[in-house]
Amino acid sequence: MFESRFESGNLRRALCIGENTYNLILKYDYGTTAYTQWYYFKVSNVRKDIRYKFNMINLIKPDSSYNQGQKPLLYSVKDAAKPGGIGWYRAGENICYY
Repeated sequence: MFESRFESGNLRRALCIGENTYNLILKYDYGTTAYTQWYYFKVSNVRKDIRYKFNMINLIKPDSSYNQGQKPLLYSVKDAAKPGGIGWYRAGENICYY
């Protein structure tokens, strides 16, 4: 379901902790051993109309623009292939950073 073995991918591990709920552990940012401020990975075989919860458990930053309403950036291959389709877009609900 999760993949990150591509350029700039930084997902170290995905752990299923409940029904459709995952703890995601990220690799440190390039050139550091103490910072994790971004993420880039692929999720496949998801089902339509099913809610998934991703807990990014090791982002390291005192605060985030997610607390001011920013949403993660997503890309859907299926949606992008449609005529007039959208590639990258912001999505998500109940986003918090602490």
